[in-house]
Amino acid sequence: MRMKSTFTPPVRQVSLRRSVLRLLALCLGAMLVAGCGLLSGTEATSTPTRAMVAVVPTFTSTPEGAMAPQTSGGGATTQQTAPAAAQQQAPAATDTPAPTDTPVPTVARFTVKTDLTAANVNVRTGPSTAFAIIGTVSRGAQFDISGRNQEYTWFQFCCVAGQTGWIFSNLVNVENAHLITLAQNIPATPVPPTPTPVPPTPVPAPVHVDHCAGIGGDGCKFRLRNTDPADNGGGELKLLIGFVHGGRGDEPQVHGGYFVELQKNGVQVHGFDHHTRGGTNVIEGPRGKVYHYDKSVSASSLPGGNVAGTYTIWVKDGNGERDSQNFNFTLHGNQGLVWLVFDQN
Repeated sequence: MRMKSTFTPPVRQVSLRRSVLRLLALCLGAMLVAGCGLLSGTEATSTPTRAMVAVVPTFTSTPEGAMAPQTSGGGATTQQTAPAAAQQQAPAATDTPAPTDTPVPTVARFTVKTDLTAANVNVRTGPSTAFAIIGTVSRGAQFDISGRNQEYTWFQFCCVAGQTGWIFSNLVNVENAHLITLAQNIPATPVPPTPTPVPPTPVPAPVHVDHCAGIGGDGCKFRLRNTDPADNGGGELKLLIGFVHGGRGDEPQVHGGYFVELQKNGVQVHGFDHHTRGGTNVIEGPRGKVYHYDKSVSASSLPGGNVAGTYTIWVKDGNGERDSQNFNFTLHGNQGLVWLVFDQN
């Protein structure tokens, strides 16, 4: 039977091993401390060779914005770097005030022009002169514009006489025109009623008036061609009459046998009757040698006792029948001499 041998190392060797193991442990601890410092991004703290001392943690207030210190595995503490934003200083205060925003217009307005001829401008119920007038606004008046028509020729606004009205664009100045929108519910332009056709008034056919009808005799055989009153002092009325048939050569043909009837202001003048007729004696007068009837009546025998007045005269033939219509002439002042020509032509 073989006996198993047992080897007992010397005591010096055991002590040497323990020293080596202790040295390795110390190196390992130092390496761990150095490794933690590298991982944290900060410079590491050298490890003292003295004996390890237990570290009692203390609580220190941390400034706001800074990170709390971290403890390494070996008991050492590493301070974290404060964020860059926290390390920057706040900007210095300034006395310059902050700029204020310019007010943005929210509504368009118009001002009635001040250079208009009229003092007031009409306001209507719709965008056309076909609409009724609801009132007026004076020059320089301002209103907010609530709308416009399609053509930008009329603006809607409120209010005149309690109603929304319309004003012609040429009569106003506009501010912030880009804010004007198309009005809602624009009234339709009123259509004037169709007038009832009026039938044309019939023009009556010209009526031929026969002034000679029913006056008896030959009617309008003679017409009065000339009347030439003259001043004779006014003491008498003297008629010089020519009864002629014109158109027969240079010298009108004288007709005898005729006489006249005479009234003054509607009153019969006596002495002008069939007893006095035109003869054959020709008297030279202002119209030529055509006068052959000569009759005189004193002013005292005339109605009113003078020659002035309006006279009516007509021609009769030898049988006393009318041969002309009535003719009128008027005498003034001392006019008492009258030249008359009755012509059958």
